[in-house]
Amino acid sequence: MEVPGKKRDPDLDKGSTDATVYCQPCGEGGKRAVAQGFCQTCEEYMCAPCVEYHKRLKMSRNHILLSKDKMPSFYPSTKKSAIADTDYCNNHPKEMIKFYCPTHGDLGCGDCVVLDHRSCKVDYIADVAKEFVIGNEFRELEPSIKQAEDLLSGLVSNVKEIFGEVENQSKVEIDKLRKFRAEINTYLDRREKELLDNIEKVKTEDENALTALKTDCELMKTGLEAMRTELTSGDVSVNQLYVTARRGRKELWGMYNSMKKMVDRVNARKYQFTKDADTERLLGSIMGIGTLDVAGEFRKNIPVPDVSTVTWKNGADINVRTPQDQRTCFISGLTLLSPGIFLLTDRGNRCAKLVDATTRTVTSRLELPGRPRVVCALPDDQAAVTLLDKSMIQLMSTKEGQLSRGKEIKVSPGCHGIAYNNNRLYVSYPYNPRIEVMTLDGLIISTFQTVDGRQPFQRPLYLTVSASTPPTLYVSDYNAHTVLQLSLDGKALREYRDKKLEYPVSVVAVGPGQLLVCGNSSHNVMLLTERDGKMVEILGHNDGLVSPYSVSFCPYTRTVVVWMNGNDSLKVFNAN
Repeated sequence: MEVPGKKRDPDLDKGSTDATVYCQPCGEGGKRAVAQGFCQTCEEYMCAPCVEYHKRLKMSRNHILLSKDKMPSFYPSTKKSAIADTDYCNNHPKEMIKFYCPTHGDLGCGDCVVLDHRSCKVDYIADVAKEFVIGNEFRELEPSIKQAEDLLSGLVSNVKEIFGEVENQSKVEIDKLRKFRAEINTYLDRREKELLDNIEKVKTEDENALTALKTDCELMKTGLEAMRTELTSGDVSVNQLYVTARRGRKELWGMYNSMKKMVDRVNARKYQFTKDADTERLLGSIMGIGTLDVAGEFRKNIPVPDVSTVTWKNGADINVRTPQDQRTCFISGLTLLSPGIFLLTDRGNRCAKLVDATTRTVTSRLELPGRPRVVCALPDDQAAVTLLDKSMIQLMSTKEGQLSRGKEIKVSPGCHGIAYNNNRLYVSYPYNPRIEVMTLDGLIISTFQTVDGRQPFQRPLYLTVSASTPPTLYVSDYNAHTVLQLSLDGKALREYRDKKLEYPVSVVAVGPGQLLVCGNSSHNVMLLTERDGKMVEILGHNDGLVSPYSVSFCPYTRTVVVWMNGNDSLKVFNAN
């Protein structure tokens, strides 16, 4: 019987020495080729083309290859069973997962390595699995899982609370709507009654006036009939007729005068109902009665620990250098986007990078048109980065975990630090010391250059907006060795200074009333506390810090991330 790969030919059990062995890589692809060599490192039989290709691959060029005359006729592999315990490859369902690429954080089969990771240094799982399982990185998974479970439990609890708030809000707003509708009904009923009463009043008055006129006319007519009767009577003397006629003429003139006045009384008021224009517009409005406006949102933030009570332990560093990078990384900007996801700017390689602290990998890289300085997160999956050499702010999209360039905002030369709050950008200029407040379109609203008649800055580098209520602006002054607190309209509130802080650079808010600041020359990270106006060192030289430059904090994973000058890695500290 013919034997593919390492499967034993039944003829071997009978002492046969001419069993046919086939190429295993070709066999996994559904092809059949006679093996012409054997790789002792991979423990696989290969045909001639596969042997040549195996020699050229970076990951396998140093493997031990045996020619056909030296290869074993049967090899009882132990690695095959080790790999057989893994899952099937997502991209190649017929292949088993055999490799891991640390650069991209990808698991894959041999086909994946050939197609997508030729230039990467990949790990053969069978070679590294045992050491990994007994190492620190594997042991850190359990506390990470527990931390994630606690976070999810907190989120579920927050969801339940917001459910209650949503239901209560619905009742309150429905009551307000129905109360207003009842007020409208009451108002309309009152106005209708007033108009009906007015109609009835006019009708009654006009009817009474016309009735009185009719009565006067009938009385006058009766008098005329009596006058005619006396003048036509044949029973009276001529003298009496004379008297009657003379008296009647006088009375008749009186009647004519009265009738002239009656003419003015022969009228009534004509009226019509006119619709109120405002009410008519209301009936034609699609927003009659009112509107339902979004006034904010219910949000339950993850509780931020009191950093002053936390102790820190070293975690595994995160390598942020990518194959595209030509120089040592210079991480001048570092900000948190979402749980465990950081956005950083690499000035040394003119790019921005997304880093997943959980998998310790760079998940997206974006070339920028200039050397980036500082970056800040914006709403709606956006970010802004200063490009000092281009005198501009580059907006970026971070949607779906991929970076892409957006609008460019031209600014004055020398821009460096940047922070965001309530549709406003705060930009620092260290060489002509000032801070400009502008819209997201670059329209300058105000400039903080003098405070109380004096120049408050020597060299303002980094800035951030605190999470306190009301929010305030914090500025690290590199040359003054201070951190200055300003109101958002530019008033000086407090100056923070400590002998342990030298040449402060990155400053970041970690929670209400607490901020972290890097001391570049003091080799430490200081905790600044608004409550008492003091600073205290929480990480220093004993923790491995040398010239820290940028810092960020993730309250979800309770992690501090620091970049130090001259490094391609981020240093990670986890809360105990």
